[in-house]
Amino acid sequence: MKSIATLFFFFIINTVVLQAQTINVNTATQLQQALNSATAGQTIILADGLYSKSGGFIIPANINGTSSNPITLKGNSQAIITSNNLSSGYGLGLRGNTHWILDGFSIYNSAKGIVLDSSHYNTIKNIHVNKIGDEGIHLRSYSSFNSIDNCFIDSTGQVSSGFGEAIYIGSAVSNWSTYSKGNADTCNYNSVTNNSFGDHVASENIDIKEGTKNGRIAYNTFNGTGLNNQNSADSWIDVKGNYYTIECNTGNNSLADGFQTHILIAGWGDYNTFSNNTLTVNSAGHGILITTTSSKGTALNNIICSTNTITGSNNGLTNVTTQNCTSNNCITTPIKQSTIDKASIQLYPNPSTDILQIEIPETYLHTSYRIIDPLGRILASGVLEYTTTLLRTTNFPPGTYLFILNNSKVEAITFLKQ
Repeated sequence: MKSIATLFFFFIINTVVLQAQTINVNTATQLQQALNSATAGQTIILADGLYSKSGGFIIPANINGTSSNPITLKGNSQAIITSNNLSSGYGLGLRGNTHWILDGFSIYNSAKGIVLDSSHYNTIKNIHVNKIGDEGIHLRSYSSFNSIDNCFIDSTGQVSSGFGEAIYIGSAVSNWSTYSKGNADTCNYNSVTNNSFGDHVASENIDIKEGTKNGRIAYNTFNGTGLNNQNSADSWIDVKGNYYTIECNTGNNSLADGFQTHILIAGWGDYNTFSNNTLTVNSAGHGILITTTSSKGTALNNIICSTNTITGSNNGLTNVTTQNCTSNNCITTPIKQSTIDKASIQLYPNPSTDILQIEIPETYLHTSYRIIDPLGRILASGVLEYTTTLLRTTNFPPGTYLFILNNSKVEAITFLKQ
């Protein structure tokens, strides 16, 4: 039997190891230092506050985790990372990294939100991306086997309205010389699940580029309210890659169609399967518009399952023949509950100017709330006594704010003050 002294020794050793694996940061300098020196199995914890760096925060190449010991960068939505410039810099960039988990914090006021270059087997989850000059999350330069899960993305395309996609997979053929040495930018086997999109996404919620394949797009809630029709931004998803599974998503409001495919290069924009999607397009287009022929070639092998449903469309579900597919019913697959319950709590107008209207269901009556700025300061608080509450925001400085209910079901909801 081990002595008390021996057990105490092992307790001390284990405690020291555990502490070494957890890095707490609360300044921009500490954050970049932690990213530069991270090792497999470490967790970098962001304290609440604003992390601002010109050019954004970059994880150097070859700072990698492993499949059994990933590196985690974690914070809650009040930990806000920014380049503080809508025209320059990324909020966070990976440059040849594997097995990172980015979890829970916010990306704000940057030219691009999160960019992965030549990075694989990474997880982006529970992230709030808001007020971005161009794209929200971009996977490029061969980045494969990554997952984007349970994120909320809004207010993209704030500078370049024709380049404001929320999630962008791969690179356009015109950019292959820049990002993939002239070859197809094969960002393959990426998964996009359980995400939701705000009212101010200027371009597609998801743009899937030519040269990419074998991804999965599932259980997302699409929103076309902010589509501006610049650079053909008139659908929730534009699929130019091959062999994607697009299933169990819901969508509301679109300028033209819900989902589209296009042929930018011969042999691409084909072999994709659409099933069990619930599409409310509220437009004159189709639920799913398939490009079968173009000047670049033909694409005759996309599959539109009869399990898709459509409302609010003058042209019906699709322009091609549907098929009876053998596919799982979405109800049998567990759906992760988003931390942002937009279906039950509404803040508008967003962005606000003078008045913010807060609408809640009766289940949240008599719940206290707080409005917090990027530095964690409480600008307003109170108790919601009615299902509709008007809050004056005239004296709030322009910027992003968090609306927080003291209720475990809702973590935080972001809104902008102009």
